[in-house]
Amino acid sequence: MFADSRFDYLDRVRYSLGFLTAPVYWVADFPARVSYWIDDVFVSHGDLIEENERLREELLFAQRELQLLAGLASENNRLRALQQASAEVQGRILPAEIINISSSPGSRRVLINRGAQHDVVVGQAVLDANGLMGQVTEVLPFTSWVMLITDSRHGTPVQVNRNGERAIARGSRGDVPELELEYVPETADIVVGDLLVSSGLGQRFPKDYPVAEVTSVVHDRGQPFARIKARPLAQLDRTRHVMLVELAEKELEMQLQGNSSSWTESGGKEAAPAAEAGQTAEEREPAVEGEPAAAVDVDSPDRSEVN
Repeated sequence: MFADSRFDYLDRVRYSLGFLTAPVYWVADFPARVSYWIDDVFVSHGDLIEENERLREELLFAQRELQLLAGLASENNRLRALQQASAEVQGRILPAEIINISSSPGSRRVLINRGAQHDVVVGQAVLDANGLMGQVTEVLPFTSWVMLITDSRHGTPVQVNRNGERAIARGSRGDVPELELEYVPETADIVVGDLLVSSGLGQRFPKDYPVAEVTSVVHDRGQPFARIKARPLAQLDRTRHVMLVELAEKELEMQLQGNSSSWTESGGKEAAPAAEAGQTAEEREPAVEGEPAAAVDVDSPDRSEVN
């Protein structure tokens, strides 16, 4: 032992003995190893099932939060666009939110969460960030009904942004929510792709605000008027946030001056669009049999002053 501690004479002997006794230790420890392995298998399987359920719940909550964040991001983008659009409109702006849609067949109306308590009045223009949506037709204490421009009873005074050609855009009577330009002569300079903006006639809608884009122009030699259809620029079926506009006095005076000058220069020929500007079917008198509705308004120019 003294020689081994001082000079390491027995290292090789101990190494050989350790190699020979290793199988004995392994055999002696085998039952304990098997027991530990069985315990680990069953315990790990249960732990994995529990952990899998917990991770699945966490993933579900994370996906829900992700969807909420995506919805908030989209809503923020729409609100930012609406704020930018409101900065371009003169007059008092009242934000509103669409809370319901009319279920009446053939009617295209929406319900907003602003009413008489918020100083909403009948005839007030409703816009979104992309274009003109319609006007208020019924005011309740806390809500209001808005008739969209695609309703067949609604007429919108528009003009071609490219050349100033004026017309009345009425909602289509078909299932497709689109606009049709009424009583446009065959010689009118309107082509596919033209931007239609509000003309301001009728003193209800802000002037030069986007309304629609011309999608179809059909000329029929057997008909006195061209058939022109347009796609509304406002997201009528998707948007939720809108704004109510009360025109400023300065803009109303400018529109009134423009209407009076056009009446004087044309000798009364421009009274028809002015009379129908922004009016719904309930606000106009029925057309005389055999004559277009615009001809009735020409014979009664006083209606443009009332409007």
